[in-house]
Amino acid sequence: MEEFVKPTSDTVSKVNTFFSENNISTQTASPAGDWLSFSVPVSQANELFGANFTVFTQTQTGQQLVRTLSYSIPSDLQGHINLVHPTTA
Repeated sequence: MEEFVKPTSDTVSKVNTFFSENNISTQTASPAGDWLSFSVPVSQANELFGANFTVFTQTQTGQQLVRTLSYSIPSDLQGHINLVHPTTA
């Protein structure tokens, strides 16, 4: 039997409140509920995560991706959100 990392009820509450207060709808993206999916305009992502998302171009292929070199997680969510993806990868 597979074991999943399920977030605590405190984490779920804080994360849901954050997204709700910012008018963001999320979808659960994993069986344990430890990954959420959401879509926001770049300007809103920049504001929420203290980031500067821009278009990066892979020079050999010409593939363009929106990424940032850094971001931060709001202080009240630190310890509840481990990462935001895609961001720096």
